[in-house]
Amino acid sequence: MRSLLIVCLVSLISMAATIVKPQYSIDVDGNVVEFTHKNEKLYVATDTGKMEVYNWHTREKLSEIKFDTIHDFLGDPIPPKVFGIDINKEGDELALMVQDEEGERILYIYRENNLTRILDKKAHIQMREARYVDNTHLLIATMSNDLMLFDIPARKFLYKVKLSLSTFSDFQLNEDHSKVASSCESGIVYIVDTKSGKVLKTFEGGNKDNVFKVDFKNYKVLACGQDRKAVLYSLGHEKMVIYPTQFLVYAGALNKDAKLSAFQINENNDIGIYNNLTKSMKYQLVGQQSVLNTIVFIDDKTLISSSDDNHILIWRLP
Repeated sequence: MRSLLIVCLVSLISMAATIVKPQYSIDVDGNVVEFTHKNEKLYVATDTGKMEVYNWHTREKLSEIKFDTIHDFLGDPIPPKVFGIDINKEGDELALMVQDEEGERILYIYRENNLTRILDKKAHIQMREARYVDNTHLLIATMSNDLMLFDIPARKFLYKVKLSLSTFSDFQLNEDHSKVASSCESGIVYIVDTKSGKVLKTFEGGNKDNVFKVDFKNYKVLACGQDRKAVLYSLGHEKMVIYPTQFLVYAGALNKDAKLSAFQINENNDIGIYNNLTKSMKYQLVGQQSVLNTIVFIDDKTLISSSDDNHILIWRLP
């Protein structure tokens, strides 16, 4: 379903924005690819063949998983990149997507200190992202923009839906995992029912190019684009808010009730915290050293962010 959207264009500049510096940082072994969290535990995927677990309050390293060395195209040994990580609702199982030989990817389940390979090159799919829908199902996206629901115990796909011919970029499930917002290089965001694979709605017109990241909370979708715009869409309302920025928006996030948006605003990798009700920037977070790849609201006052380096920053808003 395509809809005519009312556009609200917002200025990036806000003289009232308060400058905030990171409260502290956690330095990991290797560059951070992405992270997820559960309560006080931070699960970090790196490019050095490791998944590391930290207590983000104490900064203590709790454990790690180290994957076997693979070979590059010249035959030289290299550590595999851990491309993706997700944790189930109970917090007792991880899904890990890891680089394999010849550019392939392996999807593992990690539970009770055991790694189980559930998908690899034999599946003949170019996996890009995997997230838990529930304890027995994973939603998997491919580079060719297919969405697939995978039954973990049965080891089979329940459906496969091609959203478009554009290359997949990112997806994010809503709070109860009944829907997913999926983005691609065209700038269109698709809202899909996770149980059936049915496309419920499409958002377009805000981003004109690749949407690097999306977030989906409280019937709002934040789309972070290559065209230097963060766009806030609302399910059930035919309107969108466009936040222009000074640089490519590589990462963004919404807080729990979607009243706040956080996203990269300039080439210095500063993060702007916007009030979505007033459309004004409240805080400007400064101190990120490299290109952002992940931002997460822990609560309305606490954020965690990572870049393409080994520093994870913890922020506390006034």
